[in-house]
Formats: sequence, structure tokens, C-alpha cells
Amino acid sequence: MHKIQHPSYHFLSLKLHHFYSSDDESVNKWHCFCCQETIFQNIYYCPTNKLIMDQICAMKPIPIFIDHLKRHLHPLTFFPKQIFLPCDVCGLIKEHFPTYSIKIVYITLMSSESLVTTTVSPSDPLFHSFRVCRRKVDNNYGVYSCNKCDGYFVHTKCTLRKDLCDGKELKGIPQEPEIVVEPFERISDGMILHFTHDHHLKLEIYGAYDEGKLCQACSLPIYERSYYSCMGQCDFILHEACANAPRKKHHALHARPLTLKVGNIGYFFCSACERQSCDFVYEGCKEEQSFELDLRCASVSEPFQYEGHEHPLFLALTLEEKNSAICQICQKEGDEYKCWRKLACIKCHYIICFGCATLPYKARYRHDKHFLTFQKMEERNDKQDWCVICKSKIVYSKKGGFYSCDDYCSTTVHVDCLLEKDPYMKLGQFNYWGRDVLILHNKTMSRPLCNGEEHRCDDKVVYKQGNMTFCSFLLFRFILEGE
Repeated sequence: MHKIQHPSYHFLSLKLHHFYSSDDESVNKWHCFCCQETIFQNIYYCPTNKLIMDQICAMKPIPIFIDHLKRHLHPLTFFPKQIFLPCDVCGLIKEHFPTYSIKIVYITLMSSESLVTTTVSPSDPLFHSFRVCRRKVDNNYGVYSCNKCDGYFVHTKCTLRKDLCDGKELKGIPQEPEIVVEPFERISDGMILHFTHDHHLKLEIYGAYDEGKLCQACSLPIYERSYYSCMGQCDFILHEACANAPRKKHHALHARPLTLKVGNIGYFFCSACERQSCDFVYEGCKEEQSFELDLRCASVSEPFQYEGHEHPLFLALTLEEKNSAICQICQKEGDEYKCWRKLACIKCHYIICFGCATLPYKARYRHDKHFLTFQKMEERNDKQDWCVICKSKIVYSKKGGFYSCDDYCSTTVHVDCLLEKDPYMKLGQFNYWGRDVLILHNKTMSRPLCNGEEHRCDDKVVYKQGNMTFCSFLLFRFILEGE
């Protein structure tokens, strides 16, 4: 086994280790102590200090003196051993990290290479508000701030996250003005021409509930408030809020602006909640088309006020919150279907996934004149209720929820019974791997027989491909992909 001593760390004895590189992200992924890059080949390892280096860093000498004029006017001297004082840039003490120092100025090796200039005014308070990790920012150390927004500060360490910053040096580069393109042209008072539709739309005031009126942007019914309806010979309808959705949007889930589009293949999977949808979609740039958000998840901003929780919620950022933390509603972890990204409470341990957070908190049932409110299952564990749609008992447990009207009547409904299995798939046609699929109303007197489960389709819509009929998108994919 090959053994070397690092040219700048004479106390380190490094041994060469061979290992198999796997495409699986959870297997054999090592990070170099010096450059922090992922190592996909042989590693040099020091068992005494438990340090790992790639082959380049293990043989590369580190400069004894550097000039770091961005941070300090005087030359800095390299100290190969740990100095237990906080870095003047990030304010952290990193175990095993070497340090450049002059008297009381300390800059860790990693921070000195990649950060851009930032300043904090002496008049600012000692602790600023946070916007990424939601931890306090001390103005004795470096911090990034926004020139346009008041009170927006980010730790230097947080800016090194690849999902937040591309790492490009922008000092001296003028910021490009953001061109705002309106989603519609205002024809007159109460009349618009939306970029997704050819006809003029007229502003209407909500009247009687009609379950057949669905917004073309989000597929949800027109429950209340104002909406735009087509003045032509079609049923195109938009919630007023959906009609005002910006064509370009910055979102906390993505590092670059997203563009509002109509689904180009007829359906897509939301990158936040993994739900399939036929609605409007926010897409990344051409190189990142795999990132897509439906309008419900795209409308989530920080702090998010979820009606089912008393405190504001923020995007879950830690690995524990994103992967292993369990959603309070569906009780699923981050690696399970339909529970990928989450929102977390910084005051308590409340966690909720995007899929549950963006369920309609209030909904309507066609045979009830009142609104039904979403409730968590365990909130009603002392009662015996029956779903008025499927006529089966509502089983109360820690998992899931239901809709109920407690103020005026005793109506209780399962979520899937009220919203259907695929609430965001609307009537139309899409192409699935070369096969044309129709989404049709299921309103015939004799309900069709599902080719997947051999029972009658009860939902409002069915999927038809050739002479086959399916009652859900998931079942349709399962059968066709198994052929």
C-alpha cells in the first residue's frame, strides 16, 4: 500500500486506498478534506486524524504566505495545525481545518478561496434576521446582504451551498435589470387577454358553487372570490390569483428563475410534491427542464402560513428534515412517494410535506352548502364518523386526514373521495411514450370496467387508451409499463 507525507502537513501520514466507485449516491462517496469535492477514485487516508484527500490535494503544497486583500491588508501566514479561534469570514471553528493568520485575523483555507466581498454596516444591530438556515447572523463576521431588500442576510457558509449559489464571482459585474413580462394584457376594466388563451377573459364574481367549473391553471374548483371566464365559445376559466401568476418567478426550491408555461406534453410531475398534473407549470431553464413546479407548490413562499399550524413554516434545509423527518399529516419520510420536499417550523418540531401543505384547506361537497375543513385524523379520535361518499367508516389514526363540517352539520368525507384520486388531471389528451391517452368524463349511466382492477370506475374522470379504460393515472402507468 502506497504511503506518503503531505508536503505542507508533515505530521500527516497518508496511505493510498483503492475502492470501487458506484453510481449510487449512498455508496462510496468520499469528500476531500482540502477541496471538499467528491472523490470518485482512489483516496489518501490518515487514520490518526481521520482525514481523506484526493490524489491531487495529497501531493499539492499549500502556500506559506498569501495576500488576501479582499479580507485583510497584510500578508497572511499559513498554520498547518488547528487554531481554535473563529474564522473572521464565516465565524466558525472547523475541526482539522488549517488557518491563515496574522495577529487576530483568521481566515480558514476553504473560505479564503471562494467568497466574494461583502460588508456589514457598523450601525446594524449585532444580530440580523436570517433567510436561509434561520440562525442568527453576527455582524462581527462576514455576511451577505441584498442591495435591494431590507433585512435579507445570508451566512457566508450558506452561500457555498450548490443549490443556492453557482459559485461565480460577481464583483464588478453589473446586475442585469429584471424584465417583468405581465401574464396578461388588460383590454378594459374587468377584461383581459391572458397569454395562455386566444379569447378575452371577463372578471366574474363568485356566485353559486358549480363543481363543473374548474380553473385551467390549477384544476381546482371555483369555490369563492373572483375568477376570469372566457367570453368566447369555450369553458376556459382562471382563478383571479392564477391569472395573476407571474410569467417569471424566483422560488426557494430552485437557484434560478422559473418560467410559467402550459404543459407541453399534456402532463408533468411536480418536483416538490411528485403529484401528476395537467395544469400550468413553472419550469427551469432548457438545461434544467427536469425541474417543474405546479402552481400550488410554486405559490409557497417563506414564511408560509399553513392554516393547520399556529407558527409560520420555512423550507426544510437540513438532511434530517429533508430525508428522515416524518410529515405530520401523511406520516411519510422524504424518500417515499409524494413526500419529497418539506416545510418545517423553527419554533416546534412540526414538519409537513409540500403535498399535504398544498391540499385545499377548505373544500366543497356538491350536496352540502357549507365549506368542509381539512382535519388531521387524530384530531377526531373520540368520534365515529362515516364518509358520506363511499359510505365506509373513517378510521382515525396518526396517518392522513379528512374533510369535515363541524360548524353547521356533521358531514365527513375522505380526502380521496372528495378530491378524487387524481385531482390535478383535467379533461383532455396527452401522449404517453407514443400512446395517445384520453382523459374523459365518467358520467355515463353504466360506469366502465377498469382494465387494471376489474371493478367499476367510480371517479369523475377515466383514462382511455385504445380499447382499455383505467380509473387512475397510477394504475394506468403500472399496467402499460408492465406490458
